[in-house]
Amino acid sequence: MHYIDTVTHFFPSRFFDKMLSAPAFAGDIGKRMRHVRSVWDLDVRFKVIDRFADYRQILSLGMPPLDMVAGPEEAPEYARIANDGLAELVAKYPGRFAGWLAALPMNAPDAAAREAEHAFAAGANGLQLHTNINGATLADPRFMGVFETALRHDKPILLHPARRAESTDFAGETISRYEIWVIFGWPYETTAVMTQLIFSGMLDKLPGIKLLIHHMGAMVPFFEGRIRHGWAELGTRTSSSDPNVVPQKLTKPVLDYFRSFYADTALAGSASGIRCGLDFYGADRVLFASDCPFDAEGGVLYIGETIEAIRKLDLAPAVRDQICFGNAERLFGIG
Repeated sequence: MHYIDTVTHFFPSRFFDKMLSAPAFAGDIGKRMRHVRSVWDLDVRFKVIDRFADYRQILSLGMPPLDMVAGPEEAPEYARIANDGLAELVAKYPGRFAGWLAALPMNAPDAAAREAEHAFAAGANGLQLHTNINGATLADPRFMGVFETALRHDKPILLHPARRAESTDFAGETISRYEIWVIFGWPYETTAVMTQLIFSGMLDKLPGIKLLIHHMGAMVPFFEGRIRHGWAELGTRTSSSDPNVVPQKLTKPVLDYFRSFYADTALAGSASGIRCGLDFYGADRVLFASDCPFDAEGGVLYIGETIEAIRKLDLAPAVRDQICFGNAERLFGIG
């Protein structure tokens, strides 16, 4: 069986060395990345990949986003070093790496659009964007130029969560406790950005934009019924103090917008979660992904358990092929 793993994270060596000196990388995420050798040590990564037959990865940077690492003046340099490094890895090791997604300095939106152009010229198969940029929603109109660039080149965007512990779960708290911010906060924030992209009208302004939503479309598949019924009464629960809660002039039912996204299988091996996502999005919009290397064995568990979860679903061979490699070849332009 052939697999193209569409969401795997790696730091090219020159970029990782530069990032080590950034003060922002000394925090919680930075500490974790230092201890996950498979995210920056190529020899360790090869040992993970080579455990699986007929298997290749699409590379993107790990956390944190560039706007958390450097200010708007320095972030473009970080992005260029990262993207040149990813392009070099894919060119040098095509048997292990099927493609790469560019990182952008989103805290400098004009520079981000220019870097996207450079990355596509260098062979990037798409972009990786994060749900917030230093607290600003990705749906902010300031970032429209990046979406327009991706659409003009017919390249997909991977939407990756970026919520931090500072995003509290209750108003009376100063920090998110028990790592709720990542386990439940990431799918919540991803879902919130998807919703803003819909109701702001951005998706209507960008017909044909291809957005791959990490972690099987976040909360959306499980809450299909709440979406259908709940937003039929938009504006009835909130006072006029929120000027954005008004009946929106969408051009199609809200569920149709949500179904227009793509989703990946990175659910840490949950067969039932993958089935739920398949039921909602359909087999032609679900792509194999493991989220390598963020498990206790540097990616081995996530890859193996995701492969096993798909096997347990007992899918028709043509459907299985779509999910495991066909959709990735089509969406990312991989031969």
